[in-house]
Amino acid sequence: MNIFKLGCNWGKGKSSFYPWIKNKRFVIGIAEKRYSIGDLILLTEGHTARAIVKIISTPSSVTSIPELENELKNNSIDYEDWVEIYNGNWYELKTDEVFTYALQQGIVQIQQSEVKEKVISLFQKEEGNMKINEYMKILKNKKQIILQGAPGTGKTYISAEIALRIIDKLPISLDRDEIMKAYKKAVEEGQIVFTTFHQSMDYEEFIEGIRPVTSIKGDLTYEVQSGIFKEICQSAIQKDNLKILNEAIDSFKLDCSDETKNITLKTTTGVSFSVSYRDGITFRVRSERSQAAEGDDFPANIDYIRQLYLGNTKGVYNISYVRGILNHLKTTYNISDYKEEGNNKNYVLIIDEINRGNISKIFGELITLLESDKRIGCQNEIKVHLPYSPNKEFGVPSNLYIIGTMNTADRSLGYIDYAVRRRFAFVILKAERKIIESFKTNSDTKTKALKLFDKVHALINENISSDFSADDLMVGHSYFLANDDDELRLKLEFEIKPLLKEYLKDGILSLSLDEANDKINGLSV
Repeated sequence: MNIFKLGCNWGKGKSSFYPWIKNKRFVIGIAEKRYSIGDLILLTEGHTARAIVKIISTPSSVTSIPELENELKNNSIDYEDWVEIYNGNWYELKTDEVFTYALQQGIVQIQQSEVKEKVISLFQKEEGNMKINEYMKILKNKKQIILQGAPGTGKTYISAEIALRIIDKLPISLDRDEIMKAYKKAVEEGQIVFTTFHQSMDYEEFIEGIRPVTSIKGDLTYEVQSGIFKEICQSAIQKDNLKILNEAIDSFKLDCSDETKNITLKTTTGVSFSVSYRDGITFRVRSERSQAAEGDDFPANIDYIRQLYLGNTKGVYNISYVRGILNHLKTTYNISDYKEEGNNKNYVLIIDEINRGNISKIFGELITLLESDKRIGCQNEIKVHLPYSPNKEFGVPSNLYIIGTMNTADRSLGYIDYAVRRRFAFVILKAERKIIESFKTNSDTKTKALKLFDKVHALINENISSDFSADDLMVGHSYFLANDDDELRLKLEFEIKPLLKEYLKDGILSLSLDEANDKINGLSV
């Protein structure tokens, strides 16, 4: 069952379709197959809901307005006048195209058995889907998006839902608990990566850098290690058939870490060499011909094993040993030759509080590579040599998407320069009263929550400094979602009031201290 909202000019007679047709606002599109049996349609005049109808039979095609007028004259539609059941801004279905019209006796009827609140909830969910779909279009086009809004406007949850849609793992039920379960599973599998920017986040932590590594024996070495961003880029570049290789490498690490085992392999020329592993990103190899002192071995970088498997020999150091390890893995773990897959899985990097870090410094030269046309395989593809890996080219894959969240009420945030802004699309999330209306709780608590929401909104809107926007700072709807009066009271005393007092300290509310304290402390459930 699909649900739709259509604006109309509400008629007083039983047959009210004709005025809507004239305004091209009510359409049953057979050619587009827009509607089908069982679909619900909310009929609205302005922001007032007038009726809910349900399609109950297959429409017959009507190809001209005169023919449609004849059909309308011979039909009467009964309706129940549900006035003021919902107030809000709905998306309008509009088009200037030539329509294929359809109507027949009994094609629609009022479904009086539908519970009003349930139908309203369905439409609100559909409206939410339409907004999410809009964000999806922006993200797919731009590749990175920032959700900005005041605390409690749902940035974290919406970022999770968008991410699941991008990787095509959104639960059919759209139940909040099911969405969060699917999100946690995707994080565990590495298809979604979550991180938080902060003032001490740097390029070395996010991209790559030299870090100390302690071996099993306690020896300290320094090795180049990939950061959060480079790792997810590598995962996005790697196709599904690399999963078996990665699992084989992990198993081989365990074997090589066992001092009771003597792992000896051969190069393609028949030279024997031993392999050990002492943590980090390399295997340690030693040729049987080596005259070096005991313990002086050579590195075989694990990334080079993957690179060689993909067929790229450029810059591979100690290639004979790397190839020997790869051949051993392919034989021992039954790994087939690499084959380019037609479709990549999508990957999503979620950066919470993105504005709290120095974005230009954290991304460094890679900020240019974020642009959609400069991704790997795109028209203006760019690859760079990273400072710590100069022998390997690095690019950002086109199947990686970035979602950032930004708290617009946080005045201690870092500055986002124009170079960064050009590469991100910005979406504003606002506190929404209707989400409180649709929250499942007892009616008395809901009424109190809505009144409290209106009072807080009035307090901010009427006293906000001219330097700020009320929409950017209105306390989010999640602060007003409570299962009972006691929970709502606790949220008011320990979440809403402290936030308002912080606004006062930061100069966001242009009130005297005494006046502000009176108004804030005067808020009650």
